[in-house]
Amino acid sequence: MAKTRPVRSVEQEKLLGRNVLAFLNYGEGATYAAPIWALIGGQRDASYNDSADEIDVSDKNSSGYGDSEPGMKTIELTIELIVKTNDETVNELRDAYDNDEAVDILRWSKNGRSIRNWYIITGLEESATYDDAAILSVTLKGKGKPIYTEQMEDPRGTTGA
Repeated sequence: MAKTRPVRSVEQEKLLGRNVLAFLNYGEGATYAAPIWALIGGQRDASYNDSADEIDVSDKNSSGYGDSEPGMKTIELTIELIVKTNDETVNELRDAYDNDEAVDILRWSKNGRSIRNWYIITGLEESATYDDAAILSVTLKGKGKPIYTEQMEDPRGTTGA
């Protein structure tokens, strides 16, 4: 009989930050309908924020308590990158920023919810402290409602739909 070691079962898988990556729809022949997802280089963070403005609907019958309803929703994606010289995707983001163009971005989550949307780039901030790697922080604001996909296959190496 072969020797075995029991393996603890995973009752609920947890999403690890290292399994969340941002991709730019960029490559030869890339279109919205047939995206070519290029990994944005040097990623350390791909934070997503979805929020709604608050509409105050309090009135004199609110018994002294405020009452609110959700207003316009906005989304923001912040990608933090280690600066790598001549990274094509980062150069394309800079070009889109310089030309006031929206970019098609996929925030992919392994075994989780992936989010695709058009974004405008509202900020490029580069820090280069003496004792750390040079970091580029890219702030993107969503244009319209995003598309959510559960359990999406890994988009690395896609050549279009």
